[in-house]
Amino acid sequence: MASLRPVDIQNFCIESASFIQFSRRCRSPFVFFDTEFPGCIFRSSKHHTKLSAAERYSVLKLNADVIRPIQVGLTVSDGGTSTATWQFEISDFDLRRHPHAPSSIALLESSGINLTRNRQSGIPSTWLAWLLLDAGLVGDYSRATWVAFHGCYDLAIMFKALFQLTTRTRVRLPETMEEFMALTKCFFRGRIYDVKCVMRSCDGLYGGLEKVAEKLDVKRAAGKAHQAGSDSLLTCQVFLRMKKLYFGADDDGKERKMPSEGLIFGLNG
Repeated sequence: MASLRPVDIQNFCIESASFIQFSRRCRSPFVFFDTEFPGCIFRSSKHHTKLSAAERYSVLKLNADVIRPIQVGLTVSDGGTSTATWQFEISDFDLRRHPHAPSSIALLESSGINLTRNRQSGIPSTWLAWLLLDAGLVGDYSRATWVAFHGCYDLAIMFKALFQLTTRTRVRLPETMEEFMALTKCFFRGRIYDVKCVMRSCDGLYGGLEKVAEKLDVKRAAGKAHQAGSDSLLTCQVFLRMKKLYFGADDDGKERKMPSEGLIFGLNG
């Protein structure tokens, strides 16, 4: 059974050391990430299928500029048998003060997330950003490949946390989608996959994370749905199963390159 390591202000120092040690031991790690946040505040009057890529980004930016993370899940893997998952409880969000969608809050609370406890004993998202830098998982010298499932909001939250390391003013996303996508090259060197985009090259796969896992006969290894650590681990399980089933070695024994690198579902992919 896979382990899921919860992290708050009480054990951050110990777990961050373990996180750095494990990440550095993986020569070219995969980092599977998921976030939980208080829902979308703004929506377009158009149906989402009718929106252009620029319009979808505008909606993303409106929401991401005001929402604050509640939980971040990171699963680090060597792509084989060595995998570890951390679930970071984040203190940024205050239910009494910050914008939120009541239905999303109800869903998160029903999934076992304690918002009051996170506010009191979680860690600031900037601590997580520093940890990613210290572990060598972002930046010019990173060898990591990042993977999300429908990850535009997850990316936006990670970018904002990294931006906050260099400014004391309110952090906002770039004005254009092109500038946003350029950040994936800046922080992740373009080595990023969105499973929703990869699925287009896999016959018979469709739907959300749980549906895809069911199609692939993948069982959730730890935790429960709508908790970031558990969902990041399930994303890892799904991605590695897809990689094996659909993009294994060719007739010459060479591993096939997975498609859709650098594409984010709903934006440029």
